[in-house]
Amino acid sequence: MAEDGMEPAETVEPVNVGESIESTLALIQRWSTRADNRRTLHDAEGAALSSTDAWLLERLVGSKPTRMSRLAEWLSVDKSTMTTEIRRLEAAGLVVREPDPADRRAVLVTATAAGRVAIERHRRIAQEVYNTLVGKWNEEDRADFSRLLQRFSDELSWVTDAVWRHNESL
Repeated sequence: MAEDGMEPAETVEPVNVGESIESTLALIQRWSTRADNRRTLHDAEGAALSSTDAWLLERLVGSKPTRMSRLAEWLSVDKSTMTTEIRRLEAAGLVVREPDPADRRAVLVTATAAGRVAIERHRRIAQEVYNTLVGKWNEEDRADFSRLLQRFSDELSWVTDAVWRHNESL
């Protein structure tokens, strides 16, 4: 106990946050791309969605019909790459492509009812996996982790989302 009768303040060791985040995200990426984990996260119950499929379908489910060019811009890929991706999702019955009534040369993409079911199934399976991974943690740690991870995600995506919302308003 200190001379003033107070407990000494706990000293916190400095952490190289950038190094910690980089190495942790690299580990998470390696874990999530391992074949057995991909199957658990993406192929269970017939929810055969790659991470790109899930990311794209998630966006389409949450938005109005979207031009292919905007989707390519959002994913930072070439339009031909986006066309290939959308054709694959269309063949699976998860999205539909239709001419844009405002410009018949452009194509609008919309998630189908089957696409909505597939992304919901994907979410549920992924949530079960993640809940299991932190299942032994106490409630306070799980809540803190969830809150801080969401905060970090918000920081990562604020520019991308702002650009997307701007483009959607055009």
